[in-house]
Amino acid sequence: MAELPSTAVGAVFSDGVILGAERRLSYGYYVLSKSAKKVHRLLRFGIAGVGLFGDMQTLMKIMNYEIKYYEMYNNRKISTKAAAKLLSTILYQYKFMPFISELLFAGIDDSKPQLFVLDPLGSLIQDDYAALGSGAKVAIGILEAEHKKDVSVDAGKEIIIKALRAAIERDVTSGDGIDLLVLRTNGSSEEESIQL
Repeated sequence: MAELPSTAVGAVFSDGVILGAERRLSYGYYVLSKSAKKVHRLLRFGIAGVGLFGDMQTLMKIMNYEIKYYEMYNNRKISTKAAAKLLSTILYQYKFMPFISELLFAGIDDSKPQLFVLDPLGSLIQDDYAALGSGAKVAIGILEAEHKKDVSVDAGKEIIIKALRAAIERDVTSGDGIDLLVLRTNGSSEEESIQL
């Protein structure tokens, strides 16, 4: 499969997990928007993605419904791993007409930050850091060189921003600012937008 336009990154740190993505929405050689939000809080989880914007929005709606249904039906909260597997199953169900998107799914369970990577057909990989999209080749180089799991999320923000800035400088389909979502092990979360 060809690289999907735009760039998203995620990484696990000692006290949380960070998801980040740039804001440019492009189609071929056209820039459709300079303010597309590709990082979202999904209940107490985080999701970031690259690919077709409408497909990502649809998956967000489906997951929002499915997680609420699971928790109501089972009368307990769903774990991050179970929610990621649920998303994987949904993607696989559409394998003949797939959602054209690659996703990062993150959450905190028992004070343990987790990050999962999913492709359009539902392959599920748990990792400490990841980069997706057309700018991933540049961003992953920064993450591999600088990521340390024992670093705090406050220091980790700078690594994520540096990786996204490098991708934006070298990838024409990435640009126009950065969105971050930080999920902390203490239960708090914060969203941040950075203009370039």
